Amino acid sequence: MHTITHVTDQITLVMLNVAIWSGRKKLRAEDLKLGTEVPPEELVSLGSKRVCDPEPLKIFHRIKKGAERTCLQVGTRFLGGFAVPHAHAESIAETLALLKVEFDTETRSFLAGYDRALEEWISNLPAWKEPIRRAIEPAEVVGTRLRFGYQIVRIAPAEQPGTLEEEVQGLGDGIFAEVEQMARELEGSFEGKERLHRRALGTFRRIREKLACLSFVDQRIHPVVDTLDLWFARLPADGPIDGPIFNEGMGLALLLSDAERMARHGAGQWAVQQGGEPNDSDMESDATPTEVTPLPLVHAGTELSAPLIVQSAMDFEAEMDALFSDVPVEVEVDADIDVQDHPPEPACAMPVEETVADVEGFFF
Repeated sequence: MHTITHVTDQITLVMLNVAIWSGRKKLRAEDLKLGTEVPPEELVSLGSKRVCDPEPLKIFHRIKKGAERTCLQVGTRFLGGFAVPHAHAESIAETLALLKVEFDTETRSFLAGYDRALEEWISNLPAWKEPIRRAIEPAEVVGTRLRFGYQIVRIAPAEQPGTLEEEVQGLGDGIFAEVEQMARELEGSFEGKERLHRRALGTFRRIREKLACLSFVDQRIHPVVDTLDLWFARLPADGPIDGPIFNEGMGLALLLSDAERMARHGAGQWAVQQGGEPNDSDMESDATPTEVTPLPLVHAGTELSAPLIVQSAMDFEAEMDALFSDVPVEVEVDADIDVQDHPPEPACAMPVEETVADVEGFFF
């Protein structure tokens, strides 16, 4: 039970309940005028048909995505919701409240123009007006299918917690998997280049903050934070990020882009920090959450040895080339994301902030 309560005593569970009307209805054989020779539903599904213009519905999906990003910034998926540290629950609730206001405002606007938009949609598809009209939902029904809700709750294990302990022990692996997704933003930042754009430091920093805020969940997380902090501490305050420090950054990008590698690195480094030597069982066994001593801040100019994962960057060059050979350079950017999709960054401590400040648009 200690393993469960160690985590549940420190987290708040954020549950999102966002419903978005699909704007679709089931496609029927008579819509396509297929006649009597129609395969049975057990064999063929005809899919769905749009009954309204999908463009006005995109804003609701963007708001939902923004809510999820708000929770994932310092939290992780858990029990159908998001586990976030207690210290961040209030700020997350405030952001979600603003997103709900926006969602409700957009809902009222959408419903007010619903009938007019339907007629415009039908006029653009005159050959299909009858199938569309047969499937039209009245505005009051559509309104019940647009909803933004959220709940902020504390959880405590019951005497018989079921499989809750398994869920808690799997949190660390889930966090590493989420970081792996975040690290995709670093694709193209290193391959074929000789220096690192300082704008990429923002991604490293967001990853570091997420891991630091959740380090109490799994003992393997804190050594990855240590690795990032040691690299941040050695970055030049100005001037180009190139040479050995660039290669070490590439090694970090490789580490962060592979959840299994992060887990092995964290397990091995934790074993070393405990005064032992990493072995196969340390690297592969499930990590149990344990108390973690907060990491002291480090300052620019402090002479520190590079972490083991980047201690000799040249040793990794062959591996980097092999792993990056198939990685696409282009990074997908969602041009439709607005300011609401990017909530303020959490207040987790970040060492040497002046060293890792983002600089847009050019190299030093």
